[in-house]
Amino acid sequence: MMPIHSSYHRLRRTLFVLAAVASGVVSCASPNSAMTRDSARPWAEAEGLFHRDPRWLGADAALTIPLGSGRTLWLFGDTFVATSRANVRSESVMVRNTVAIQDGADPRNSAIVFGWREKPDGSPASFFPEHGQRWYWPGHGIRLAEGPLVIFLYVLIGTPGTGLGFACTGYAVAVIDDPDTPVATWEPRIFEAASSAFDAIPATAVVRDGDHVIALAIRQEGAHAGTLVRYPAASLARGETTQAQWWAGDTRGWVPEAGLGSGGPVFIMDDAGAECSLHWDPRSKSFIHVASYGFGASTIGLRRAKTITGPWSSPDIVYRPPESDGPRPFVYAAKAHPELVGPDAKDLVVTYATNSFEFADLFTTQGERSLYWPRFVLVRASE
Repeated sequence: MMPIHSSYHRLRRTLFVLAAVASGVVSCASPNSAMTRDSARPWAEAEGLFHRDPRWLGADAALTIPLGSGRTLWLFGDTFVATSRANVRSESVMVRNTVAIQDGADPRNSAIVFGWREKPDGSPASFFPEHGQRWYWPGHGIRLAEGPLVIFLYVLIGTPGTGLGFACTGYAVAVIDDPDTPVATWEPRIFEAASSAFDAIPATAVVRDGDHVIALAIRQEGAHAGTLVRYPAASLARGETTQAQWWAGDTRGWVPEAGLGSGGPVFIMDDAGAECSLHWDPRSKSFIHVASYGFGASTIGLRRAKTITGPWSSPDIVYRPPESDGPRPFVYAAKAHPELVGPDAKDLVVTYATNSFEFADLFTTQGERSLYWPRFVLVRASE
């Protein structure tokens, strides 16, 4: 049987932290509430992708990184992995993170291989392993051209009896030297970065900019304002983050942390979301930012900017997930996946996470089928 208490507390910590951060989102977000007719639609046909391994029983986070040659890496947070042939959540464990490799651009007909580690007794373990009391939840990353894969990881530590029972202490980068090999052979080298003097932790979204890699860093306390930090791609490939430069505004440009002063970096968005995506869209010739807005019953919003440093538009609400109208809704973590393709060339593929404030809901017949699985949406982002 599943170690229910351990998994319960892990998932509740996830819910509590999202609740805390989303309270700031609700208060500061000013999205355009009118949705464009037919601007988005559910894509249930694609969701079979996540049901092709009978042991992988659902997760949240759901970030993607293109690896080249039609392969896409999926990164997941807390994940149910079955421990018996019954392949049900009541006989599973919840590990901190898992991964998957999708082969093909269309989720409806792509192959996928999921990955996690095993403990000495054969039970499932996190793909990015815990180090003592510290564990990792995935951020975004980038495959450097003909080089390594670099993945940002959030570093968490338990704080029993204090606050939410855990705290995000900073970030790390995982370097995978040969991501063209099968995921089962990957041996990530993990480098923890020095903490900043201000509240902004990379990286929920990462883009390439010439010789640099730009990461979106999110304020953790209160409203999730977003700022930018960039790294020389050559040094990031070695796991080095000491040459980071932060966005200090149009006048000063990119500045090392030591030169920022007491004010810290300039925040380009007053609310970038606790989780989000950011990418360049060649169809609309703009950067696009996708995030969930609201708490519990949420909507999906889209911002645009001609340059990554802004100015950014207010979020246009493009979709209200039907789960937002269900009992005890907990809908979050909307992100775009521009490397994937939908039925129409104008479609932008987006996912969001479904959950419940009642942990037992995830173990009912309906809950095992519909809750705590990434859901697909198709957005007409170029219109």
